[in-house]
Amino acid sequence: MFKRKTKEKSTRVIFYYLLYGLLNDVLGAFLQKMHSENFFILYAFFTVAEFTFFCVFYYYILPPGGIKKSIFFIWLLFFLFALTDFFLVNNMDAFDSFTVGVEATLIILMCIYYLVVQIKSTNNLLVYSTTNFWIAITFLIYMSGTFFLYIMAESMLNDKAFQIQYIVINAIFNILKNVLFSVAMLMKSSQVTPQMIQRNNHDDLLSFKLKK
Repeated sequence: MFKRKTKEKSTRVIFYYLLYGLLNDVLGAFLQKMHSENFFILYAFFTVAEFTFFCVFYYYILPPGGIKKSIFFIWLLFFLFALTDFFLVNNMDAFDSFTVGVEATLIILMCIYYLVVQIKSTNNLLVYSTTNFWIAITFLIYMSGTFFLYIMAESMLNDKAFQIQYIVINAIFNILKNVLFSVAMLMKSSQVTPQMIQRNNHDDLLSFKLKK
């Protein structure tokens, strides 16, 4: 469900993120079935990869400024933190709940900042019909919905009842995330009038922001 002719880089990043997530889920299910010791390594790598995809997407949709320049340093600090937590704290044999919690917190805060800036700086009716706006909303819903689930996973993953709850809740929010991403990428760009162009700069008719 991807518009192959789209030239917007932010949308392509999400498309590749979805493909990577699909491959990761398939490989993860296979490793879990085989009781492989690499199971937790796969999910730790996914946490870093997911945050990397989000940072690249975030970089493309933000207007020039200090926040955009800081994205690489935010990613680097998170990457170093994830390595430290996985190799020195968890010793590669447990679910990285703390790292996932930090990732979710950062993504939620970054999404809220983007949404607030967009709502304040654009026509309120127009911003709701943009692809990037709804992709940010999807990240916000997904990270908020699975936040406590992943936080509790490290200490309760051996609990049978929690395992069932984990599978159900994780599946629901993953399906919701993929559906919303697909709908967002299929959205048609809004018609831009000369008056809108005069008021705003825009990127591929999908991401709107104030002139500097």
